[in-house]
Amino acid sequence: MKIEDIEDAALDCALFEDYYYNPKFQPAYIDGFKRGASWRIDSVWHEASEEPERNRIYIAQLGDSAFDTFYDSGNWERFSRGVNMQRWAYAEDLLPNKKEE
Repeated sequence: MKIEDIEDAALDCALFEDYYYNPKFQPAYIDGFKRGASWRIDSVWHEASEEPERNRIYIAQLGDSAFDTFYDSGNWERFSRGVNMQRWAYAEDLLPNKKEE
């Protein structure tokens, strides 16, 4: 997802017709949407110094642009340095939430 995708979605969401909608607040709606989307994306990532729970799948950023998935890693400190880990996130946290029906 690129920042442009978030901006487009923010505009789409700010154009709703609702009892609570006030056109003069449209810039605030857009800004709030973009900030919320960015927060959600950034909030799932953990520093490499934080060890993930055992037996959970996680995705790690290795170096500047490579990503790989892992299941479990013994000797976390040595492993994370050895693969040049920058950050990691649980795979399930990157998946969309299921909608309640």
